[in-house]
Amino acid sequence: MKIISKLPLFAFSGLMILCFTVQAEVNSDIKQLQKEWAQIKYTLDKKQHEESLEKLTLKAAEIRNSQPNNADAYLWEGIILSTYAGAIGTLRALDAVTRSRDTLEKSLKLDPEASKGAANTYLGTLYFLVPEWPIGFGDLDLAKKYLDKAIALNPDDIDANLYYGDFLKKKKKYKQAEVFYRKALSAPARPNREVADEGRRNESKERLEKILVKLN
Repeated sequence: MKIISKLPLFAFSGLMILCFTVQAEVNSDIKQLQKEWAQIKYTLDKKQHEESLEKLTLKAAEIRNSQPNNADAYLWEGIILSTYAGAIGTLRALDAVTRSRDTLEKSLKLDPEASKGAANTYLGTLYFLVPEWPIGFGDLDLAKKYLDKAIALNPDDIDANLYYGDFLKKKKKYKQAEVFYRKALSAPARPNREVADEGRRNESKERLEKILVKLN
């Protein structure tokens, strides 16, 4: 999922397509969030994203409140909040991404290996896409720390590899970024995540093509 910002301040790249390979079976409430998120992202017109995602953030918060010890509930609330931030694309996005960071951190505290540590991927991505202080909380060192952990826990994960590629691209390490984009493209399919997988592969392909242009 690529976040298109209306202001350069929040030029987040790709945060909207946050999907992952699960470690254990998630419950029906979380599966429903995954399904609705994918439908909004990949089937609705972009003009409908903000309103639809705002409603989904409220639903995610309700599920998280009803499952206070479920790391996946916090994980998906964080994912949806970051997606919503991308749809907003203005200074209002800072509140949403801050809440996303906080819920992802809570997910890791509850279970650092939930969904194979997927929260590390999204925290790392937030830290390198959000502006640094005094505007935001961006931190490239923390971004690398979380992304390294994500790759260590789930080396074949499509999101972990794609966002590590984005991180390396931001640092102008294009040859290294190419490796991770190719790994994202070859990542295994996920059961019942066909829509999200197709979107992620398309973005991986687009990113790889742009990197190859730079390298050539």
